[in-house]
Amino acid sequence: MSNTVFRKLAAVILLWSAAYNAQAQAGITASPTRLYFKPGARQEQKVTVSNPNKDKALEIGVALNDWNYDSLGNNISYDAGSIPTSCASHVKVLPGSYFTLAPGESKELSISVEGMAADKSIPVRTAMLYLTQLNPGDGTAQNGAAIKVTVRMGIKIYYTDLADGKADMEITNFTTKKDGDKIGALKLYVDNTGTAWLNGTIHYDLLNKETGKKYQIPAQEFYSLPGDKRLFENALPEGIDKGKYTATAIVNFGDNEALKLAELEFNY
Repeated sequence: MSNTVFRKLAAVILLWSAAYNAQAQAGITASPTRLYFKPGARQEQKVTVSNPNKDKALEIGVALNDWNYDSLGNNISYDAGSIPTSCASHVKVLPGSYFTLAPGESKELSISVEGMAADKSIPVRTAMLYLTQLNPGDGTAQNGAAIKVTVRMGIKIYYTDLADGKADMEITNFTTKKDGDKIGALKLYVDNTGTAWLNGTIHYDLLNKETGKKYQIPAQEFYSLPGDKRLFENALPEGIDKGKYTATAIVNFGDNEALKLAELEFNY
């Protein structure tokens, strides 16, 4: 989430989640927030957009941008058509680029990807559908000043024309990160080497080889695109005993829950 203050009294809140209310006078909810277009699937998909406010109508603008992930999994936005993996110019949204929602009202948007020429050298293309509140609501800054708050929400679009896209990834490095004189975190480097988008989970099992005591780091969900090179950093559990450790990184991914493992030994 990022806030941009413009002039003196306005703020924009950028949303990646499905629901959020900015103060009492601004908000948009939408579901789903990810759309997947692939051969054999329905090529016209619906997004339900709702106004959760009880006393304020929303004026909503629709726009398309490009996006991808950085190495830490953050979303990076670009002007539409400015990156090679863009499909933004082929996305069609109905009822159009502007609509209103009365208090408590919901509306279905119809989204399709049309006229995309097949290009197997780019296995996955993406776009970001932005829904932006055009009539700011009233809010209060942390210092008590009155501001105008508007909400912008992103819906990710994934497109492939590969009927047999393969989900695959490789762990390229597994190491530790020091926090002062001690090891404070584990670092796992993962490359998406397949031709499909990936979603999966990473978790870690730790074994103190001297005491036999076991620890776990909670599972972390991730998403990635073909060609992505990712770095995951996870802090060690608080209060673990000193000793010699074996850490096992377990990565589950893909529709069939494929599995990759890596082991690391370190002294704590």
